[in-house]
Amino acid sequence: MYNKLGKLRFSFVLAVFLEMVFSSTTFLFFFLPVFLLADLISNKSYFRNALLIFTSLLFYVWGEATGVFLLVILAFINLLFGRRIANVSSAKIKKIYLVAGIFTNLTVLFYFKYLFWVLSQFLVLFDLLGLGWGSAFPNLDSPHLPLGISFFVFHGISYLIDLYNRKVGDYKTTDFLTYFFMFPHLVAGPIVRFESVRQDIQNRKRDWDLFTWGVFRFILGINKKVLIANSVAPIADICFYSNGQLSMADAWLGALAYTVQIYFDFSGYSDMAIGLAAMMGIRFQENFLAPYRSQSIKEFWRRWHVSLSTWFRDYLYFPLGGSRCSKLLTYRNLVIVFVLCGLWHGAQWTFLIWGLFHGCLLILERTSFATFLTSLPVLAQRCYCMLMVVFGWVFFRANDLSQATSYFQSMFGFNGFEYQNSFGTVNLAVLFVGLAISLCSKQLFNNSETEVKSFNVCLFGVNVALVMLSMAILYTGARNPFIYFNF
Repeated sequence: MYNKLGKLRFSFVLAVFLEMVFSSTTFLFFFLPVFLLADLISNKSYFRNALLIFTSLLFYVWGEATGVFLLVILAFINLLFGRRIANVSSAKIKKIYLVAGIFTNLTVLFYFKYLFWVLSQFLVLFDLLGLGWGSAFPNLDSPHLPLGISFFVFHGISYLIDLYNRKVGDYKTTDFLTYFFMFPHLVAGPIVRFESVRQDIQNRKRDWDLFTWGVFRFILGINKKVLIANSVAPIADICFYSNGQLSMADAWLGALAYTVQIYFDFSGYSDMAIGLAAMMGIRFQENFLAPYRSQSIKEFWRRWHVSLSTWFRDYLYFPLGGSRCSKLLTYRNLVIVFVLCGLWHGAQWTFLIWGLFHGCLLILERTSFATFLTSLPVLAQRCYCMLMVVFGWVFFRANDLSQATSYFQSMFGFNGFEYQNSFGTVNLAVLFVGLAISLCSKQLFNNSETEVKSFNVCLFGVNVALVMLSMAILYTGARNPFIYFNF
């Protein structure tokens, strides 16, 4: 009764079964070509924006028909609060509207994602205390979790705060709706800020260099997802579903497989989102900057899921005082930010521990340990960072704390050391290729004009060849949903 995670996962599985994802044949061979053709025919920016709004809502309805009403309501609530913030002259009234708007967004997020989890935890506590209140609530069921709710709530909050801080220029209602609804970032990010795309939305010129570069980024993302993330997923699934009966070798293989899977899965999605936006004439900021090459956890969070880490930095860490206050308050700020960052990913203790783990590592790196760390060779620093990241992913992937604990026991040899499972040769080969790419490849993109006009033609050719293999695999129906669709 108290474990709502199973119900949330059922909702998630049902949703992804019905949805149209970027790597599905329906999207690739029907939805996207039709949209691009219609976009090409449309001449004016406002026609193209209207088409993008309509298409985005259709894309969302295809995956979750009922959730689109919440999406539309939330968009107009943010638009209403934004207009009031922009138009009133009193600073006090502006702040009231800002607080009310943020509160509304967070209330929606809390209701769908956290309320029933929090209530279930209280009921567990009451039963442990012998109060027996759990039997009074036998039908405490959480609501269906709308796809991408965490992302579009954060989009709304960033829009309101930037308006309040006068970082947003003049715009029309359709400009905001285009930003809020556009399907490249609708379901799983990246978290795009309105001001960063406002001018592109208002003046969507034909740019064939940008379009070609967008095609390249899109097929690169497909290859990351289909050829690497999906290939190593079975190894991670087998290991994490083993109920703790793993040897040390198998446990490490499973942890490394998930490390590769989540990187290529989410960075692949980000590449596809960036590529789709570029094909429409809109530039998104980079979301991954070769994170597994980091030499510290601090550097890792400058490179991993950049749109989320900078969101928490700008809208929570800095307002709390950042590092401009005393050491203890700085440590407090880091813990608050990363506990909330963990919970942002889901209402589950393992996510909270994952966030707390990274927050504690960042605190450690602000002590004398930082001097010791920087004195080590670069390779040793990178090994330290990668080891901590892998440990963190065990919490992130585990179903609960019990499974995480048993998995760590396996990683440290409590169940023996020898290799026991028979993983596919191809899966293992892709795992080590993925590790090599993520550890050795430097940052490829910076979103500069020069980069768009002179991107690597050879790399483009290689990915065009590989995407044929990806298409063949997709045609067989072999695919996994994107990990971040669950958040």
